[in-house]
Amino acid sequence: MHPKVFIVTGLSGSGKTMALKLLEDLECEVIDNIPISLCPHLILEKAKKHSLGIGLDLRTRDFSAEKFHDCVAKIRKRNTVAVVFLDATTQVLCARYRETRRGHPLGNAACIEDLIEAEKKLLKPVQDRSDIVFDTSALSPPEMRSKLQKSLKIPSLQLWVYVLSFSFRRGIPLQSDFVFDMRFLPNPHYETDMKILTGEHSSIQSYLMKYQAFSCFLENITLLFTSSILPSYTQDRRLNCTVSFGCTGGRHRSVSTAEIFARSLRENENVNVKIYHRDL
Repeated sequence: MHPKVFIVTGLSGSGKTMALKLLEDLECEVIDNIPISLCPHLILEKAKKHSLGIGLDLRTRDFSAEKFHDCVAKIRKRNTVAVVFLDATTQVLCARYRETRRGHPLGNAACIEDLIEAEKKLLKPVQDRSDIVFDTSALSPPEMRSKLQKSLKIPSLQLWVYVLSFSFRRGIPLQSDFVFDMRFLPNPHYETDMKILTGEHSSIQSYLMKYQAFSCFLENITLLFTSSILPSYTQDRRLNCTVSFGCTGGRHRSVSTAEIFARSLRENENVNVKIYHRDL
C-alpha cells in the first residue's frame, strides 16, 4: 500500500495552515495551494515513499467543487486518501478575519458574514463528501493539533530532549528552553587531581554527588521534568525540549550535571535524549 495522502480543505480561516503544519511536524511532506489540475501528477511522483499533506481551498487556482472531486477520485486510484474538511461557525470566522485583517477569497464586501455564508454554500458539496469534518470553532491551537492528530490516527513522534552543557564565559546557548546555573557547587577545577579531567569522568561526578545540595538539586529537577514539564510538552505535541546547564568554564560542573541528568531521564521517561557539551 502506498503512503497515505491527506487532502486538507475547508473554509478560509478555519485552520488549514495549522493543520498542514501539524502534518509537516509528523513527517509528512506538505504542499499548499498548487493548481488543482497538477495535484494528481504531483502526488503520483511524490507519494511513493512519504505520506503527503495537500492543502486545497478557494484560494487554490481553478478551484471548484467539481474539479476537487475529480482530483480526489484520480488520487484515490493509486493512494490511500483521507479528505479533511475544516469547518467553523460564521461568528468565529468573522472574529478571525477581523483579527488578522486578511481579505476573503471571494472578494471585498462591507459585510464579511455574507462572504463566509457564500463560501459555505459553495463548499457544501465538498464538505458532504469529505472523510473527516473537523470543527475548529472552540479549539485553541494546541487542542486543535491534539484532536486533529487523533482524528487522522497518526501516531505521535517521540519527544527529543537535548541536554547541553556550556560555559557562561561564552554565553548562554540561544536554543535553550531551560537554563540552570551550576556555579553554586564547589569547583573541581581547584582540586589538583581533578583539574585535568572533565565532567564526563566518574571521579568528577562522584565528587559532586557527595554534596547534599547537588543531590537535592538533581532529585528535584528530575522530578520536575518527569512529572510535569515533559508530559506537558508531549501533550502539546511539542517535538523537542532543550535543557542547558552552565558553569564557569563549561568543563566540570555543567558537564557532570548534564551527564547525570540525561541518565535520569533515560531511566524515568520514554523520551529520546541527546547530550551536547558545547565547550569541551
